[in-house]
Amino acid sequence: MVLAVAIALGGCDGSGPAANGPLRSGSPVPLSSNCAPDGRSVAFGFEQFTNYGHVTVTLDRVLLLHPHNQHLIGSYAVPGAVLVGVVYWPPRYPGMPSTWKHRQRVHGFRLAPGKTFNMVLGVAPIDESRRATSQGMLVYYHDPSGRYVAKDHSANIIAAKAHQCD
Repeated sequence: MVLAVAIALGGCDGSGPAANGPLRSGSPVPLSSNCAPDGRSVAFGFEQFTNYGHVTVTLDRVLLLHPHNQHLIGSYAVPGAVLVGVVYWPPRYPGMPSTWKHRQRVHGFRLAPGKTFNMVLGVAPIDESRRATSQGMLVYYHDPSGRYVAKDHSANIIAAKAHQCD
């Protein structure tokens, strides 16, 4: 009996985040990709997340989903539903969304119920002469009731040559 209770509680001990938390992205299934053509470091800022829960969530970290020849060099949560887009890293361009000035590092970013933010990832190729890809991102976060992971399946591609985006 004690063993059965210990096994049953094993899934609730915080050993791994649940995927069914209140934070959801705009790309729950593999439908799209963003491609930048010249092998340089890129800001991928086309993904939004919304807190559909009833309490504030706090972001812990973000990771690339199945990266190949690329790695994160930065990550920001930009409050609101305005997108930064796909531009060179760090993002700076005329007409930059005014919400960019309110960006916060992912770790510790708090999102109230019903609110949305734009995830902006700085991604660099490891070898600039080869195509670099990831299948999206994993956002680890928590609220008072537990730890969770939100998946976004919008692929990020850094092409060494322009034709690799086709």
